[in-house]
This record gives sequence, structure tokens and C-alpha cells, in this order.
Amino acid sequence: MHISESVDRPGSLVVRPRMNFRPKSTLIVAGLLMVCLHAALLFLVIPHFKGGSAAPVNLQGSPDEYDQLAINLVSGHGYRFYPDTARTAMREPGYPLFLAGIFELFGTGYAAGRVCNLLLAFGTAGMMAPLARRLIPAGASRFPYVYWLPSLLYLVHPGTIVAESRAGVEIPFAFLLVCLMWLICRAVELRNTWYYATAGLVLGVTVLMRSTPILFPLFLLGYLLIRNSAASRARTLVIQVAVMMLTCFAVLSPWIARNFALTGQFIPTADVLGVSAQAGQYINEHLFDGKPFWLLDREAARERDSIALRAGYKFEDGAQGYYQTFYKTSDELAFSHELAHMVTRKYEGHPWLFVRTVGQNLFNFWFAGKVWATTAINAVIQIPYLLFAVVGFRYARRGEGSHVAGILALFIAYMMAVHAPVLAQARYSVPLIPLLSLLSGVGVLTACVQVRSARTMHSAEPAAPATAMHS
Repeated sequence: MHISESVDRPGSLVVRPRMNFRPKSTLIVAGLLMVCLHAALLFLVIPHFKGGSAAPVNLQGSPDEYDQLAINLVSGHGYRFYPDTARTAMREPGYPLFLAGIFELFGTGYAAGRVCNLLLAFGTAGMMAPLARRLIPAGASRFPYVYWLPSLLYLVHPGTIVAESRAGVEIPFAFLLVCLMWLICRAVELRNTWYYATAGLVLGVTVLMRSTPILFPLFLLGYLLIRNSAASRARTLVIQVAVMMLTCFAVLSPWIARNFALTGQFIPTADVLGVSAQAGQYINEHLFDGKPFWLLDREAARERDSIALRAGYKFEDGAQGYYQTFYKTSDELAFSHELAHMVTRKYEGHPWLFVRTVGQNLFNFWFAGKVWATTAINAVIQIPYLLFAVVGFRYARRGEGSHVAGILALFIAYMMAVHAPVLAQARYSVPLIPLLSLLSGVGVLTACVQVRSARTMHSAEPAAPATAMHS
């Protein structure tokens, strides 16, 4: 199919059909080929790569010890890292429960987990299309393949394929985030309280998977109030966002009740802030000592071992894991709080270290890999996505999809802000690849149309008359 662009306004993003569309079977075949490509990479190529902490990329296994929690759930030992350690509140329960269900049905191998990740990744790509329809101008509505460009950008991103290969939270989290963004955008469009309530339910499930989005409704409310200054509308927005938060906490209530019964404390998500803050402070303080990121991360864990031993805590001896796993849940909480206080005191005494940590984490969030070579590769991949996302946002915010572009950009900025003071690395940005790809897709389309428009205008210019030669 050929497309033409309007040249009435240079750079305008208008796509007009000139021929009949190809049958939808073309899109189906393309999707099946993409599925086959991902399956070949996951089951034929990636298994030949060796993992381990020193590997440039973690292509196999389960980061954050989710598999240990899932295995103990399946074995009937409860929600704990090891059978003889205390029940934990250090990790959100959503993904361990999801992984435990897979282990219960298909065994403790990672093949079934990869299949689930594959299905969820393509489910995410499918859920991106309705959002793309709101971002890409109506002039492209008769060219349906344009709406799948962001989904393609998401599926070909190496971060997506790496995340599919391991039993990590990134792929399910990304799927839930796209569902959440779609529901929020629908709620804003329709001004419907029921959509806000449904978005709150999905937010609750998302927070059980990863706790970082829990405060996003407050930022969303501020954004919507700025866009809607009328007092009557402002009151309605406050009520609707409050409904969203109430339904979110209704989903979290069983986990909150469990944690309160176990510890006597209000823990809505996970008590891991102290560990993350200490790791982030240590890594950023020593980031330019010539050691790879993964080794600094392990050194931070060993420093936590020393702190726990000096404080007299009893934890799993010889485990040499990332987390300190205690025999009393109260020790786990007390240790996390102590780490948080230590980091706070250090930043108070060295404020420049905090500024440096925030700045480096903003970089680390998109680019930091386990070794410097991986960081360089991440930069080569991510920078074009980020640049095109900026272009796409600048264009979309002037059109009918301005509220969608604004909400997507707000959530990306919110996630960066949450990680910046604590800990960040490139795999934390992987769940945002679908949102980034939505904005990047608009940017790519905008750039292509501007180039085509410039060429069309240039070819339409009359040729200059020949100049007579005088002797």
C-alpha cells in the first residue's frame, strides 16, 4: 500500500490511503512470524548462554530470589526465602504467587515461565494498540498497520527479549502497567467513576506485583487538576481519584492484614526500602572505582552481612545471597529500618553524595548494565527510543491524544523519580518499554512524514530557468 501526506502544512502528520489495504491476514502472518522469532530465541538460542552473577546479561534464572519464595510456597513452607527462616515481608507477593502457580502446574523448571512471559509480552503488544489509536492522529485511521508500530518497537527491543528469558517480574509488570494506563486514559476520557474504580483494582494487582506505582494516583490527581481548573470538575476529580485509591487498597487489604498480624506494623507493600537505599548509596559512591556494577552490588550485600553481624542479628549463615534472610520477622524489619537510618545519616553528612546518587540513578535507570560494555550497549539501544519519545510527546501533546501522551509521560517521570533517590539500573526501566515505545512510535511516524513532506515539496518546486551566458 502507498501513502501520501498533506503538504498544506509542512510536517503535518496526516496519512491518506491511495490504494486498497492488504488483507488482515498479512498482519496475522507478521504476528505469527514474530512469535516464532521470540520462541526460537527463548528456547533455541538463549539456553546456550551461561548465566551467573559475572555474566554481562542475566539471561536465565530468577533475579531477586522470586523462585525461592515460589518454591517454598509450593512446598508448603509458607512465604519465606528458606524453609527454616522466618516468614518475610521483604518482597511483594504478586509475582511469587504467579510463579508458584506455574511451578505447581508445570514443575520448577523455567520453560513454562518463558512460555508465560512470551504470551504476556504479546498480550502487552496487543493492549498497546488501543492506546496507539489515541496517540496517532485521526488522519491515519484508515491505515491500521500504523497503530502496530509501537507494538513492533516493543517486541523488537532487546530488553523485552531478555526479560522474557528469565523468571523475573518485568514482563507481567509491563502487561499490568499497559492495562492500567489504558483504564486511566478511558476514565479521563469518559469522566466515569466506574472506570476509575476498575483502574484502582488493576492498580492494586500491579502494586502487589511491584510496589512502585502505589503513589501514582496522587500525581495523576495533580496533573488532572492542572488541566481542569473549574471548581466543580476539581471536586469530581478528587472523588474519582479517591475511589481509585480505595479500590486499590481493597485489593491490598489481605496482604496488609497478613503483615499486620505477623509484625504488628502497617506494611502495604514490601519492607525493602532499607536494603535498596543501602545498595544504591554504596554502588553510586563506588561507581567509578573501576569495578563492574554486578560486583559493586555484591559488595553492598556483603557490607550488609557485616552490618547485621555487628548488630547481633541472626540470619542464614553462608547463604551469600543478595538479601539477608532472618529467623525472626521482627529482625528483618528492624534491620531494614536501621539500614534506612544509616543511609539517611550519611546523606545528611554528605549532601553532595545524595545529589550525585540522584544524578547517577537517573542515568542508571535507563542504561546501567552489569558491566560497562553492557551499559554502552544499553545506551545505543535506549537513546534512540528516548529521543523519538521526546519527539512523539511534543507532537502528541498538541493533538487529540494530548491527555494520553501526558499521562504516559507523567508515569514515566514518576517511575524515574521513585528510583532516583534509592537504587536504579537498566532492568528497572524494562517495564516502561511499552509506554516508551508508544511515544517513540509517534516520534518515528512524525519524523518519517516530515521527511516525506520535505521531499514532496522539493519535487513540486518548478525548475529554475537557465541563465543566459554573456561574453
